[in-house]
Amino acid sequence: MEWKTEINEISNNVYKVTMTHRLGSVIEKTGIDIEIIKREALNDVTHLDKEIEDKIIKTNHNKTYK
Repeated sequence: MEWKTEINEISNNVYKVTMTHRLGSVIEKTGIDIEIIKREALNDVTHLDKEIEDKIIKTNHNKTYK
């Protein structure tokens, strides 16, 4: 996994999940139900990973080699 995950209780029963990609993208979710915000963050990670993969494939597809 190319993501670093941090979970902090920022207030009494209020949590922040921060997921940072090795390339610098950051996803943050804040809420009172830690399981819900972890699930939402993972869902966003899945979508962002797909976008990154699609761009890499598209970039590599458009390269010309000598």
